[in-house]
Amino acid sequence: MKSPAARALPAAWRSLFLVALLMTACGEERGRVSVGPTEPYQPPDVTGSYEATHLIVERDGHFTELIGEPDTRLSLTLNGDGSARGQLKIGPDPELPSKQSLVGTWRLSVPNRVTFDFSEPTFIEQIAFEIVHNGLVGYWAGEGVSVKIELERVG
Repeated sequence: MKSPAARALPAAWRSLFLVALLMTACGEERGRVSVGPTEPYQPPDVTGSYEATHLIVERDGHFTELIGEPDTRLSLTLNGDGSARGQLKIGPDPELPSKQSLVGTWRLSVPNRVTFDFSEPTFIEQIAFEIVHNGLVGYWAGEGVSVKIELERVG
């Protein structure tokens, strides 16, 4: 009479065989298991117009929301040909630029970041904006100052 261990061995081999058979049937190629999408990566479409909903400046532990302040605005348009146009206008803050024309180019990099190169230097060029739901979010830190910018797609 066979011991319980001897009877369990054929059952274990059958289970192993079934697992191997299932892996082969489910895989893209023989012996490989599919673990991700088979379609090529499609970058998100970020072309369009954006307006800042938040422009928060942190200085010495104090946070100031500039959107909503008089004469403060950031707008950008990203065109399909890679060109960008916009304007940064910050009200009465002597340490930040009062008005800058934003004309240049933009590019999409992996993983889902948007960067800019403008004809006039600006701190915005140093930000890699992350693509989020319906907009872009970026952070910049300089000497004693940091800035968070949230841009909402408006068109």
